[in-house]
Amino acid sequence: MDQAEIFESAKAGNLEALQKMLKGKANINDTNKSGASVLILATEKDHAEVVKFLVEEGADLNTETKMGGTALNRAAENGNLELVKYFIDKGAVIGDLALIAASRAGNLEVVKLLVESGAPVDAQQRWGHTALMLAAKSGNTDVVKYLIDEGANVKLRDKNGDTAMMIAMDNDQEDIALILKRAGAKAETKPKKEVAPIVDEDDDDEVDDSTPDVDELVADDDDAPDDVDLDD
Repeated sequence: MDQAEIFESAKAGNLEALQKMLKGKANINDTNKSGASVLILATEKDHAEVVKFLVEEGADLNTETKMGGTALNRAAENGNLELVKYFIDKGAVIGDLALIAASRAGNLEVVKLLVESGAPVDAQQRWGHTALMLAAKSGNTDVVKYLIDEGANVKLRDKNGDTAMMIAMDNDQEDIALILKRAGAKAETKPKKEVAPIVDEDDDDEVDDSTPDVDELVADDDDAPDDVDLDD
């Protein structure tokens, strides 16, 4: 049997096909080239019936893709409260990315459930982004307010040195910037990179006409990108 068939059936939500394949000794926990399992693929497409079948058949709840994605993360980003609760009840590990993904997508009810279930409110992913930062960037006001009420640290910085306030201001989220300011965040801008002044050979006066955009300062591979793929 072609192992690709089980992945395609999971994506399509084809429960009958999956049942037949698993009776034929297909490995329920095999992964594709990105590290995604059939459970992750079915969750990504919100196929709740298939997901529950796979879990009951022994699918590993905590399989991770090469980028650290799990079925719980996918459900959280999709805002699928039913599946998030199901995974937690079944013992899925609540890592750092689930809350961050749900906050970026603006899924308030999922955010609440994750925090109530023990998700660390100030967890930072590999670029240093927190749930608060990505909620601020996306303009998810209700999520920002909730995270602050739950004690989110408004002064944390990502690998670029940006705070949630700076990210909100860079993305014209003025209302959120005001909320963050009331919570103790400081309004500040990232310092521009120093460049050598331009000297006119016919004039002894130095002229600096460089006005780099903040985005242009991201040149190092260790810097955080503008668009964050949390667990693709």
